[in-house]
Amino acid sequence: MRRYSRNKILGSRLAPVAGAVILIAAAVAAADIRSVVEYRKDVMLGMAAHLTALTGLLAGEMEFDESHVAAQATSLGLNAQLISSLFPPGSDSGETAALPEIWQRPEQFLAWAEAAEREGRNLLAAVEADDRQFMLRSLKRLADACRNCHQDFRSEGSPRK
Repeated sequence: MRRYSRNKILGSRLAPVAGAVILIAAAVAAADIRSVVEYRKDVMLGMAAHLTALTGLLAGEMEFDESHVAAQATSLGLNAQLISSLFPPGSDSGETAALPEIWQRPEQFLAWAEAAEREGRNLLAAVEADDRQFMLRSLKRLADACRNCHQDFRSEGSPRK
């Protein structure tokens, strides 16, 4: 008669459960990464929309409305301050236009992100001071930081999968 130790019996019963837990954890992590990537896309699309709208307002492409200028600048300025937190380690997979260089050259990426975040804060200060010239300078520097970062760290075509 074979004798089984309690540990062997428990181990044989728990192995499938442990395997299932690992698979579930991996699926949750993948879902979390998809959520991070989708959130990042939403923030970036929102920034692009606010930047376009604010540029149009300040360039006189439509009737100048101070309340619209303040709202667009505020939204853009607040969203710009999120950039460096939108690319956590592990969020380099899935359908994203972000190039792997963001995670391979984090110092350069953070330099562009910090420039955009600084100009986001300046844009908010310009709104608070009701200083249109300061707003124009901050908007230009913010747009330049975005453009430079996209040149270095964003793919031109459709998102990578």
